[in-house]
Amino acid sequence: RLFRGGLAHLWPGRWRHQPARPGTPGAPAEPIPTQTAQNLRILWVGGLLTLLISLGLVALVGRVAQLQTRTPVQIARLANAQDSVETLEARRGALLDRYGRILASSSPYYRLFVDPKSIEDPNTFSEKLGYTLGYDPAWIEKTLHNRPDSHFVVIDQHLSETRYAKYETLRLPGVGTELRMQRTYAMGPMAGQVLGFVGFDGKGLEGVERAFNKYLTGHDGYRVVYRDAARHPIWIDNSRYQPPRDGQSICLSIDATIQAIADDALAATCQQFGAQSGQIVVMNPHTGEILAMANWPEFDPNHVAQSPADVRRNRCITDFFEPGSICKPYIWGPAVQMGFVRPLEKIDCGPGVWVMQSGRRLHDAHPCGVLTAEGILIKSSNIGMGKIGERLGAARLYRCLADFGMGHVPGSELPGESPGMLNPLSRWTSYSITSVTMGQEIGVTPLQITRAFCTYANGGLLVRPTILAVDNPADPPHPLYVGRLLTPGVARLTRDVMRMVVTEGTGRKADSPLYTIFGKTGTAQIADHVRGGYLPGAYIASFTGGAPLEHPRIVVSCFIHHPDPAKGHYGGLVAAPAVRQVIEQSLLYMGVAPDQKLKFDNLGHLVEQVAQNVDARE
Repeated sequence: RLFRGGLAHLWPGRWRHQPARPGTPGAPAEPIPTQTAQNLRILWVGGLLTLLISLGLVALVGRVAQLQTRTPVQIARLANAQDSVETLEARRGALLDRYGRILASSSPYYRLFVDPKSIEDPNTFSEKLGYTLGYDPAWIEKTLHNRPDSHFVVIDQHLSETRYAKYETLRLPGVGTELRMQRTYAMGPMAGQVLGFVGFDGKGLEGVERAFNKYLTGHDGYRVVYRDAARHPIWIDNSRYQPPRDGQSICLSIDATIQAIADDALAATCQQFGAQSGQIVVMNPHTGEILAMANWPEFDPNHVAQSPADVRRNRCITDFFEPGSICKPYIWGPAVQMGFVRPLEKIDCGPGVWVMQSGRRLHDAHPCGVLTAEGILIKSSNIGMGKIGERLGAARLYRCLADFGMGHVPGSELPGESPGMLNPLSRWTSYSITSVTMGQEIGVTPLQITRAFCTYANGGLLVRPTILAVDNPADPPHPLYVGRLLTPGVARLTRDVMRMVVTEGTGRKADSPLYTIFGKTGTAQIADHVRGGYLPGAYIASFTGGAPLEHPRIVVSCFIHHPDPAKGHYGGLVAAPAVRQVIEQSLLYMGVAPDQKLKFDNLGHLVEQVAQNVDARE
C-alpha cells in the first residue's frame, strides 16, 4: 500500500488510488497524509539512487581489478605511453688549484625548446612566444617551418634568468625547457691552455679536462614520471628512481696566485719586445709539482669558439725547438762528474773563432781567450763547450742529454706531451758533437728544460713532473723522483757557477736585490723547416733560473719566441727580467725570507706589488 501510494504521488496519471471493497484485506482505514507520502517518495528515490551508485562502484572496482590482473594489450600501450623516463644529469667534477680555489666548475642552466606537434594555435604561437620572452616572432616561425617533423626544436641554447622567470609565467602548449650543465672557468684565461675545455656534450676535449675526463665525468641518474592525458606530471615511481652521482673534483698542483704572476710577467714581456708567443713554466724542484704554466697569447676556455686552434694549444708541452745555450748545463755538469772536466781547469777558447779538424768554424759571440771550466759556462762559450763535447764523445754526450729527459715524454699527466727530438747516434755527423753542445740538432719543450734544471736545484735528482697536487690525501702516493743523475756536490758546484752567470755573466738582468738567483741564458736561432738552415732575424730568447741559492724553493723558465730584433733578442736581455720578477713575487707570496741584504723601503715596495697583484686576481 505504501509503495502504490508513493507511485501514485509520483505519477498520478499512471497510478490512481482505488478504494478497496469493505472487508477486503489491506483496505485503508483512512487516507495517507500528504507529508507522509512526500517523505516516502524521497526515501524511495534515495534508495534507488544508492542502489544504482553501489552497482556502479562494484562494476568500477571489478574493472580496476580486471585492468590490474588482465590488462588488455591496447590499454597497456596507452598506460605505458603516459609515463616518461627523465634523465637527471650529473654535475661534472670541479678543477681546483692546490689550495682549493675553483678553476673550473659546472652549474645548471636551461635551454628553451618547442614541440611543433603540441602547438594548439599555430597562427598566434610565434607572436605569443616571441613577444613574451623577447624573440623575433618571424625568426621563430622560420625556425619551426624548417623542422616541421621534429618534436624538439631548440629556440635558445642558454636561457637567461630573466627569460626563464618570464617562461614560468607563460602557459603556452608546445614550449618546454631542458636542464643542462654549463662548464664555467672562474678565472677566465688564467691557465686556459692547461685546463683545456669541454665539448657541448660535457666531454673533455683538451688539457686537464681531457686528461682526467673519466674522473671528472659523473654518472647521470633517472626517474620515471607518470603523466595525465595532458602530459602533466602526476606521480613519480619511487621504485624506478636513481639519483645522479657527481664527478670527482681534481686538485691540481697549480697555484692560482703564482699562475697570475707568471701570466702578467709573460704578457708584459711579449708585448714589450713585440714577440709572437711565449711560455713560462714554474716548478717545485723537490716534488716536481707544476706551480704555473703560462702561455701567450692567452686563451679563455669560456669562449672556445672565439679562439683559433693554435692559441688553444699548450705550447709548454707540445712544441719543441732548438734550445741554444740554455742546454749547456746539462752537458757541463755530467762532464765534471765523469772527470772529463776539472774545476778551475783552464781551456783556451782562442780569439773567438775555432777551426776544427773537420773544417767547421765555431764562433763565440765575443772573444774569450783562456777560460776556466767554470768560466766557459759563465760566459756561455760555444768554443769551450765544443772542446768539452769532444772530450766526452758522441755516445757519452747522447747519454747525458737522454738522462736529463731529452727525447722522452716528461710524464706530467697532461695530454699531448712531446718527447722533443734527440737523434739516435746513427744519424749523428762529424758536426753533431759541437752542434749539440751549443743546443743545436736537438729539440726540447719548455717543460723538459724546466724539469732538467730542477736536478741542480734539488741536489742531483731527476724529478717526475706532475700537474696534480702531490700532498692531496685523496690521491695515491706520487713517485717524486726518477733517479739520481749527479752527486749533491756536483749539483751544488754547478749551481754556484750558474749563480755567477747571474752576477758576472750573460744573465745579469736576472740578478735580484732580494734573492740569490742562479740560472742560465739561451739565445737560439729558429730553424727553417722548408729551405733548411735558419730563418734570418728569428730567435728564441730564454732563461731558466732558481732561488734561493742555498735552499732552492722554486725553478722558473721563460721562453720568448720571435722577439723584435730591433728591441732585443738575447735571452739575458729579454727573458731574464721576467724570470726575476716571477721568482721575487712568488717567493714573497710563499713567505720565503729574502737572503740578500737590501734597504727596508725597497722590500716594502716589492711586498706591496705582490699584495696588489694578489688582491686584483682575488
